Amino acid sequence: MNVKAYQNPVLTFHANKFHLALASLTINLMALALPVMTLQVYDRLLVSESLGTLRVLMSGLVVVTILDSIIRLARSYVINWAGAAHEHTVYCNSMRHILAVELSAVEEEGSGTHLQRMSHISKLRDFFSGQALTTFIDLPFVFIFLGLIFYLAGGLVAVPLSVLIVFIALAWALGGGLRLSFKARENADRERLNFIIEALDGIHTIKSMALEPFFQRRYEQYQLESSKANFLLAKMNLNTVNYSGVFTQVMTIGIIGFGAPMAMEGRITLGTLIACVLLSARIMQPLQRVLGLWGKYQDFRLARDNVDKNFNLPVVQCLDPEDLGGNEGELEIKDLSFYYGDDPPVLNNVNLTLKRGEAISISGDRSTGKTTLLKLISGLYLPKRGEILVDGVEASKYPARELVKHVGLLPMEGIIFRGTIWDNLSSFGAYDTEAVNAITSLLDLDVDIRKLPAGYYTQLEGSVSDAIPPGLRQRIAIARALVPKPRIILFDNADRSLDKEGYSKVYRLLARLKGKVTMIIITDDKNMQLLAKKEYLISEGELLQREDAEVSEIHDVLPYQELRL
Repeated sequence: MNVKAYQNPVLTFHANKFHLALASLTINLMALALPVMTLQVYDRLLVSESLGTLRVLMSGLVVVTILDSIIRLARSYVINWAGAAHEHTVYCNSMRHILAVELSAVEEEGSGTHLQRMSHISKLRDFFSGQALTTFIDLPFVFIFLGLIFYLAGGLVAVPLSVLIVFIALAWALGGGLRLSFKARENADRERLNFIIEALDGIHTIKSMALEPFFQRRYEQYQLESSKANFLLAKMNLNTVNYSGVFTQVMTIGIIGFGAPMAMEGRITLGTLIACVLLSARIMQPLQRVLGLWGKYQDFRLARDNVDKNFNLPVVQCLDPEDLGGNEGELEIKDLSFYYGDDPPVLNNVNLTLKRGEAISISGDRSTGKTTLLKLISGLYLPKRGEILVDGVEASKYPARELVKHVGLLPMEGIIFRGTIWDNLSSFGAYDTEAVNAITSLLDLDVDIRKLPAGYYTQLEGSVSDAIPPGLRQRIAIARALVPKPRIILFDNADRSLDKEGYSKVYRLLARLKGKVTMIIITDDKNMQLLAKKEYLISEGELLQREDAEVSEIHDVLPYQELRL
C-alpha cells in the first residue's frame, strides 16, 4: 500500500492511539462492575440484609454507568472525526494524483473505472480511524471474562468456550464467501457505471439513431447483475448478524442449563450463576464486533486494492519552474514514436523543427495520428520513444501551469467547465482581469458576453442545456487557451464548431498572430490552411513535407462564404 498517499499531516486529524487504547481498557474494566455487584448482592447483601452497603454499591454503579457513557461518547467522537478527516485527505490526494497522471494511462481504462475506485475510499475509514484498534483491544477481554467464569464456576467455562470455538470456525468460513460476494458486487457495479458514462457521452448519437430501447435493455441487464450481487451480499451480511445473535442465545441457555443443576447441588451460588450469565453476554459483544470487522475487512481489502490502482498510475515528473527555458516558441521533435497499448504505432520516427513565427499545416486521412501528435506536443501524452522539446525542454517536464504559457491547444470542440463564463475564461481565477480582457477584446467576446443577462457571471453547466450559442461556447474555450499567451498554437479543427461570426474573428486573430507565434494547423478549411508556409502529410505514421503544395499569403479576411470553400 502506498501509505504516503493516505496521509497528509495538514489535512488529517490523527486519533491518539494511546488515548483510544486507554479509553477502551477503561470501558472494558467498567463492564465488570455489574457482574461483580450482582455477585455481591445475591451472595452477601441479601443474606446479611445490609441496606447501607447496597446503597453504596448502587451509587457506585450509577457513577460507573455515567462515566462509561461519557467515555464511550468521547471515543466515538474521536474515531468518527479521525475517520472523516482521513477520508477527506485520501479523496483530495486521489484527485490530486489523477490530475497529475499521464493522460494515456488514464484513458486506457474507462472513466467509470476511476470513479468506481475513488468511491471505495469511504470503505477504508474504519481501518485508519482507530475503529479496528479499539475492536482488537476489546478482544483480549473475552479471555479475561472466560477466566473469571472459570474462577467463579470452574468447569462451567466449558460451555462458553465450546460455543466460541464453533462460532469462530463458522465466522472464518463465512469470511471467504463474503470476499467473493464483495468482489462480485464490485465487478457488477463497475460494468454498470462504465456503461452509464459511455451512454451519456454518446447520448446525441443514441437519440439520433433511435437506439434508446436497445440501450435501455442493455442497462436493465447490467442493473439486474448489480442487484443480484447486492442481494447476495446483503443476505450474507444478514446471516452473519443472525448467527451471532443465535450463538449469544445458545451461550446464555447453555450457562443456565448447566449452571442451574450446579447451583442446586450447592457447587456454585445463585449469585455466581447470575454473574456467569452476565459475563457470557459480555463475551459475545467483542466477538460480534470482530465478526463485523472481519466482514468489513473483506470489503476493505478489495477497496484498498482498487484505491491503490489509482495511486499507482504513473505520474508525470516535472521540473522546477526555475529550471525551465525561456518562452521563445521553438519546437523540436526527435525520432518520435507513439502507439496505444499493443496496437501498431500511430506515429513512427517523426522529426520536425520549428522556429518562432513559423506556421505549418498538417493533413492526412482520418485516424492517422494528427490529433495524437498535437496532444503529444501539448504534453497530454508521453512519447513511447524519442522526445519533444519545447524551448529546449521536454514537453512532459513542464508543470501544467507552465506548459500552457508555452503551448496552447485549440481542440475541435472545446470543453466548458461548470461555473461562470468568467470562471472558464480565467481558469477559475488563475489569470487576472487584464490577461482575460486582452484576449476577449481581440475575439470581440466582450461584446457578445455583455449581451447576456448575467454577462460574465452567466452560469454554465458544460452541457447542451447552457443558454449560449455553440459558436460562443467554442470561442470561450479558444480564448481560455490563449489567455496565457502561448508562443506555440496548435489548431486542431477548432473552426468546425464556430459560427459565421466566430469563424471570421478567430481567423482574423490567427492572421494577426502569424509570424509572431509558431503555429501548427490541422483543418479541412482551405483558407485556414493558407495561413501556413509549409504543408506536411501524415501517412503510415510518418510525417512528410509536401514539396508540391501551393501556399500563398493571405493579407485580409475574406467574406465567410468565400472562406468556406
